[in-house]
Amino acid sequence: MAKYTGIPPLTGTIGPICIYKMYGQYYIRTRSSLTGKRVKKDPAFRKTMQYAALLGKASRIGSAVYAALPEHRKQHALYRKFTGEAMTWLKYQWTEEDIVTYLIKQYTGQEVVLPEPEVVQLREPFRRKTQRLKGKQRRQHTEVPEEKLPYHLYAYRYNERKFRQQRNKELTTYPWAECILNPFLKIHAIKG
Repeated sequence: MAKYTGIPPLTGTIGPICIYKMYGQYYIRTRSSLTGKRVKKDPAFRKTMQYAALLGKASRIGSAVYAALPEHRKQHALYRKFTGEAMTWLKYQWTEEDIVTYLIKQYTGQEVVLPEPEVVQLREPFRRKTQRLKGKQRRQHTEVPEEKLPYHLYAYRYNERKFRQQRNKELTTYPWAECILNPFLKIHAIKG
């Protein structure tokens, strides 16, 4: 980043150079190779786009809660606060309805009654009793596939397991062993 001493003819990007004004002074830098198309499509920015999608949901939730506030309490800072809290709860995988209900109750004190979802009863698939699977087909049919965890939970459990293994290797004496063994040592000392 270089400081531009004279007044430039314009601000913006001209070829490989970007001219901009910051704190009353003009600066020049090289143009970034990063484009909006690359951010949206490149796997390196997948997490960025996931958080952008969460922020979009959170802003809709913040808007709904802000609209429920009385006129005398509305401030733009509250909208940002609602959006931030909604973002937090979305990361914990709350549903949008639960977040709206929670925030409205928290900040307005009024209960929100959401309509109950329709209960749909599913029937078991029809299967004739005479139909039998043989050998390998029966074994494959009875196996229940494991439920896959979301990546962040899998990574958390993996890192926690590694940490506990490493911590247990480092410990030579357990700090709670004295508390547990003291009563037994005293009893043996008295009897001996």
